Amino acid sequence: MPFIEGEKLAKLYKEVDEERNASSYFRALYHSTKKKITYVKVYAVGFYILLFTVIALVILLLSKAQPIDLSQDRQATEVTDTPMKIQENYDVLDVKGLTESIRVYSVQIAATTDESWLLFSDNFVNFRVDDVGELNAFSIGNFATEDEATVFRDKLNDMGIKDAWVVAYENDKRIILHQ
Repeated sequence: MPFIEGEKLAKLYKEVDEERNASSYFRALYHSTKKKITYVKVYAVGFYILLFTVIALVILLLSKAQPIDLSQDRQATEVTDTPMKIQENYDVLDVKGLTESIRVYSVQIAATTDESWLLFSDNFVNFRVDDVGELNAFSIGNFATEDEATVFRDKLNDMGIKDAWVVAYENDKRIILHQ
């Protein structure tokens, strides 16, 4: 076995210690550099977000668009015309007057005492309500022939309204079709 002198052994130990210290130094340098790079990335992202926000605010403030007034105190600016005003201004056909002298077929979809069904507009042409005893009978459509009304009733049956049937009106009065 070769014999190493004390000086050489001390020199080798010293080199190992220096290498270990150098390794620790470079490891610490690596971690501190990595931490600094992370901070730089975070600050860069923050800077770009701030820059984008400032640019957006400058564009918003320098734009010549009028600000939108969202206050609730303003009156409605839209004009609402009543049906009478519309009839005065324009030639509007009176559909109910056209159907008075002929027989019109319709499809009855319900008959009930429930008053909530009566909340539809009186000027709704294709929807009518008639008093049948104590019930309010609701029907839709204005058809010239019974066959057209039957086809419409079949379409309603396909959509799930199973209790629909054809009724007729003459001079705006309900008449019995079949005994």
